[in-house]
Amino acid sequence: MNESLSPEKITQYLRTTFLGRKILCFDVLDSTNCEAARRALAEEEGTVIISEQQTTGRGRFGRKWQSPGGKGIWMSIILKPQLPPDVIPQLTLAGAAAVCLAVDEAAISFPGRGITIKWPNDLFLNGKKAGGILTEMSVSSRRTPVVVIGIGLNVNLAETDFPDELKSTATSLRLETGREHDRTRLTAGILNGFEPLYLEYLSTVDLGRTLTICRERSEVIGRKVVLENREGPVQTAEVIDLGPKGELVVRLAQTGEIKAIISGEISVALHD
Repeated sequence: MNESLSPEKITQYLRTTFLGRKILCFDVLDSTNCEAARRALAEEEGTVIISEQQTTGRGRFGRKWQSPGGKGIWMSIILKPQLPPDVIPQLTLAGAAAVCLAVDEAAISFPGRGITIKWPNDLFLNGKKAGGILTEMSVSSRRTPVVVIGIGLNVNLAETDFPDELKSTATSLRLETGREHDRTRLTAGILNGFEPLYLEYLSTVDLGRTLTICRERSEVIGRKVVLENREGPVQTAEVIDLGPKGELVVRLAQTGEIKAIISGEISVALHD
């Protein structure tokens, strides 16, 4: 189970047409998203960057991401979609949905619901963070947007792999099931799950099946949340649904107003 990830091992489980047909694996990187950005213009769409360890892995809003060697899946996908830049953040939901599909395909049995999605990009297991998606984009007026989808999943991390300040809020597949899991199959499963969701979105600019999965696996729908806006007051709200573009639909506690929130506007913290 602790064998290093390699292109040859992952490829034997791939069912994709272009995603992951070129995989670059490293022992250590600062960040797979950083390496993908450095290589993006020279590489074909669908190229995947994987590292056994990240020294400066990061999540949304620049938060540090723990990425110990040989314990998780730390990878980034290079995409070059013919899409307007303002819809690119919706691909974050496709990344989250793909992880759910991969874990389901691996037939991993969890106590409770299994993998859920805390909008817009966090992956949870039994109320604790187990992974996340980081979508970053580079745009110029003369080029198709270059998009990097970073995916981090805590697979075989033990409790000692987390710093003290994260032990109560972070978890891994191993901690929740009591056994180690095959990172190679899970990596291939994520790519197998992501490609059809991505192609569907490219052809329709509609989240379609992605939205269905994200609704079914939502950690926040029906729950109270705290909306943390860097430029305004903190508000509490109840999450009603996900809108057709993946926006969070909430009812504000103070006014009863129903509001749609776009990813990137706020940080969402669970209230209960």
